[in-house]
Amino acid sequence: MSYTVMARRLRPQHFQDVIAQDHIVQTLQNAIRLERIAHAYLFSGPRGTGKTTVARLLAKALNCEEGPTPNPCGRCASCKAIVDGKSLDVLEVDGASNRGIDEIRQLREEVGYAASRGKRRVYIIDEVHMLTPEAFNALLKTLEEPPPHVVFVFATTEPHRVPETILSRCQRYNFRRIPTEKIVAQLRSIAADQGWKADEEGLYLIGRKSDGAMRDALGMLDQVTSFSDGAICGEGVRELLGIIPRDLYFGVTQAILDKDGAAALSVVARLLEEGGDVGEFTEGLLEHLRHLLVARVKDGISEDDLPEADRARYTEHAAHFDEDELLRMLQVVSEVELCLGRVSEPRFWLELTVMKLVKMASAVDLGALLDRLEQMEGYLKGGGGTKPGHPGRSEPRPSEPAGSGRPPRPFPRSESPPKAAAPDSSKPVSSPAPPPAPPAVEDAGADEATDGTQALPETGGEATLAAIQEGWDDLVLAVRAQKISVGTFLAEGWPKALQDRQLQVAFKRNREFHANQVKRNRDTVEAAMAELFGVRLRLVCEVDYETGDDAGTTEAHRPEEDARVQTALRIFEGEIVR
Repeated sequence: MSYTVMARRLRPQHFQDVIAQDHIVQTLQNAIRLERIAHAYLFSGPRGTGKTTVARLLAKALNCEEGPTPNPCGRCASCKAIVDGKSLDVLEVDGASNRGIDEIRQLREEVGYAASRGKRRVYIIDEVHMLTPEAFNALLKTLEEPPPHVVFVFATTEPHRVPETILSRCQRYNFRRIPTEKIVAQLRSIAADQGWKADEEGLYLIGRKSDGAMRDALGMLDQVTSFSDGAICGEGVRELLGIIPRDLYFGVTQAILDKDGAAALSVVARLLEEGGDVGEFTEGLLEHLRHLLVARVKDGISEDDLPEADRARYTEHAAHFDEDELLRMLQVVSEVELCLGRVSEPRFWLELTVMKLVKMASAVDLGALLDRLEQMEGYLKGGGGTKPGHPGRSEPRPSEPAGSGRPPRPFPRSESPPKAAAPDSSKPVSSPAPPPAPPAVEDAGADEATDGTQALPETGGEATLAAIQEGWDDLVLAVRAQKISVGTFLAEGWPKALQDRQLQVAFKRNREFHANQVKRNRDTVEAAMAELFGVRLRLVCEVDYETGDDAGTTEAHRPEEDARVQTALRIFEGEIVR
């Protein structure tokens, strides 16, 4: 006798044997019990979820010698004929092979004949979405008003391809994917009945690989038991079905935590050496990151498709990641998954992706950077407090090193920008050649300009380049008090020339972005100069391409006290601009 595969041999023969479709089974049994049988049904859902099986059970229930009954006996001649596929009253039609109008015309002619032995004629059309539009149109009238002894049952995996005119004439039942936990329970029961040795890891691997289809799970179980002579273990299942070990995914995320690019690349190399598929690995990595995100958000994972040991492992591993990091990693992996099918070197793209993930772990996202800038603004205005970039840690402001040419100045504590003041001759000056200081202001109230600004004395209402260079730090702080980002960009430039009330501010090469941002906010800078220096000056920005990034800066415009601001600028440039 020929061997019958497990998926056919173990097909449910009673309604109560159907797995994970209780909502459909209960509705059909109640309809049979109340004698409210519809003339047409549409069963839709993923493959291997029991559509054809339930259609046959419905045919048995309607034609059973004890019925119609919600629990067919399975012993009478009608039930046995339906199980063997020999019943003349139950006709199964393959919609993919009989999709033309001629086949439907023949079906229309046959529906007028009464049932030969049973009580009803049941037409089961599988993959009904494959019928042509002409065939559907030819079926409309018969489907709407069939003879009282005829029942149509349509099965499809693509209900969106069935015309609305057909859907409106049927009772529709949506079959669901079978949860992995229920598939594993069924496989465990089968293994116990057959006397096979099965571990939890192997059963869960089959359950997850089946993707909610019981037929697929039984087919893989049949294959695995033939491979391992009745033993079902995780190692054998992975080797036979080509399932990538979960340790590889944990190896990638551990390399990300350790910022170890070499370890991440070695995982990819091991994958290819073992014959793994890059596309399948990418899909598995997405699922792996998703499990980590769920474990992180819920403070633990309760997924039914994972063994208890894996759940505990995900919960422990997820504690080392932030939610934002996992979201960014998911975004990167999902983008590369979309392009893998269109590239000629998938290994290169996978290696590039894992290296991005390794580097991304130490990156700062936009939201965190904006929080740092807000902390910096409060630090500049408050003259102390929490150091930007280090929440919860307060450090004193570093003093200016000796030899800088002037005593340290505190950051402004008020909203108004600082005014230019005369140098204090009582403070010691350690620099041998300090820059020239502007003349002292004798009477601030007597030299008030008509526009409300304060003019510099002894200059005839004109500012000098030396005075602007001396007060450049105060100007940067004043602009930061208004707009912290503009002041940060302005700190990258220095006053180069002053002619005809036009102040030329130079920026080093590769600082074009900074110069453009200052240009866009010229009004803010010019207003701060007018209030600080007492004259209206026109701001002109240019890029000095002869001055590179490694060039030194003068004390006039790049003091040591702005070290924290320069660090923030480098963060801003490296993580937002690029």
